[in-house]
Amino acid sequence: MLRRGVPRLTSCRLLRMQHSGLLLQQQTTSLLRINPVTVLHRPVSLRSFSDSSDKNPLNDANGDTKEIVLTPGEKVVVASRLGLWLGIGAFAAACAFYIGKELLPTKMSPNRVFDRSLELVRQHPEVQRRFGEPLKGYGRDHGGHREGRRNFIDHTEYTDQEDGSKRTRVRYNLEGRFGHAFVFAEVSNSMPSGDFVYILVQDKHGGNVITVQDNRAALTAQKLSGGNSEAMSAMSQLLGGNNSSSK
Repeated sequence: MLRRGVPRLTSCRLLRMQHSGLLLQQQTTSLLRINPVTVLHRPVSLRSFSDSSDKNPLNDANGDTKEIVLTPGEKVVVASRLGLWLGIGAFAAACAFYIGKELLPTKMSPNRVFDRSLELVRQHPEVQRRFGEPLKGYGRDHGGHREGRRNFIDHTEYTDQEDGSKRTRVRYNLEGRFGHAFVFAEVSNSMPSGDFVYILVQDKHGGNVITVQDNRAALTAQKLSGGNSEAMSAMSQLLGGNNSSSK
């Protein structure tokens, strides 16, 4: 009886051990079937970088600010370059001003006074009769050698001491078939555009003067009358302003 019972007990144990082994094998297989990505990868918390380190790269680990220090030689180079660029800018601004002044002349510019006064001189009948046509006007005479229209016009710009107005006075040459003359003209910024303080033509041969336009008496009358139109008219008639005559 005892010999028969022992093998039975051993067989039950063997069955239980086999059953446990099968269960362990199934659990291991199920674990291996799980996606390794989901097992191995875990959510990682990212640390935010310091804003101060991005904004200011010159900050060291202790938070101290590092300044860029130039050597004396570098300072001299920077100052020289800055001075050079400032000089170039000033020169360009001056060139633009004078070019604009020549291309867009105002009524007070010498060339503008020359052009407008010469037009009136050519239209004056006494000047036409005395010097003949065609009449030519030009600037400074360089020994009879002309360069274009002899564009350099002798001129003077000043402020009148009596009324404080800005004045431009020019002198140029006039040439006709019968002789040569000097032309003197002056404008004031207080007068309307197209009006002259005076335009005088002086014969180079005899010195006779032909008055094309003369408003000096009218300006004096305007000053003495204090702006009164009737008084200014009376003073102008008394002084004989704006008369064209030869002397």
